[in-house]
Amino acid sequence: MSLPHFLHRLRRDERGSILIEFAFLAPVIIIAMIGVFQVAFYMQNYNSLRSVASDTARRIMVEYQRENELSVDEISAVARSIAVGDPYRLHTEQLEVSVNQEGTSRIEGAVEYTIALSYTGEDFLPIPGLDALNMTYDRPIFVVSGAEEEDEEDEE
Repeated sequence: MSLPHFLHRLRRDERGSILIEFAFLAPVIIIAMIGVFQVAFYMQNYNSLRSVASDTARRIMVEYQRENELSVDEISAVARSIAVGDPYRLHTEQLEVSVNQEGTSRIEGAVEYTIALSYTGEDFLPIPGLDALNMTYDRPIFVVSGAEEEDEEDEE
């Protein structure tokens, strides 16, 4: 077989072309898939922060109705225990909880707290120059103690 005939046959041979195309596209597809997982974990963690804040607010309101007035540190501990437990399972070393009692409440007769949660998410695809995904969520908590409600009922 002559060299020109061999080169012509090699040029027309399409066997293995899919393998070469896949070798070019596979890294792009894999990186895109990891990016999708990264966004999914970010969304799950952010929704967990929102749910932790809501669950904490709910629990604190119930405690106040039972006349168990919690301090800022106790509210922070409740939020942290909710966050690291089921179903959220956030990592405690990546979680920051801050609770502040506001000076004046926007609702008359209620005590207003602000809970701020921040979480550093997992970084599956580290990109130089970009920090890990940091997410924050804060919300107010309004509570009225059970004793105040009973006093109001007695006055009527």
